[in-house]
Amino acid sequence: MMVSKRTMYIVMAGTAILAVVAAIYTPTLMNWDSGDYGDVTVAEASNLIGDKSDLVILDVRTQAEYDDGHIEGAILIPVQELPDRLGELDKGDELLVYCRTGNRSSTAVGILEDAGFTKIYHMSDGISTWISEGYPVVQ
Repeated sequence: MMVSKRTMYIVMAGTAILAVVAAIYTPTLMNWDSGDYGDVTVAEASNLIGDKSDLVILDVRTQAEYDDGHIEGAILIPVQELPDRLGELDKGDELLVYCRTGNRSSTAVGILEDAGFTKIYHMSDGISTWISEGYPVVQ
């Protein structure tokens, strides 16, 4: 049986459309990516802090940076110490992780995920953006 080029193009286009639709809706339907965890803006981080009283705020900068100003309630575990101090955190807790610009906190998120932590918010723009957008810090 001979299939025309037109029919083949229609089938290919339909398959491509189906693949796109599946990629968009499958994570939501399967609750794989409910948008609850992952990178957040400083505005979203501020809302999380206000909405989730049990949120653990994790600052992964140095002691000197932390002393210069940090988000109220944040605990300090410098990223280079994190692998040895994972026992200070509970895998069931929701964590908000930040650093100055998002680089060290990205590394920290990887360390946490490798250790089995799954409820992680990453303030990807860092505390420098937090401060520049007028959010408060304490010393």
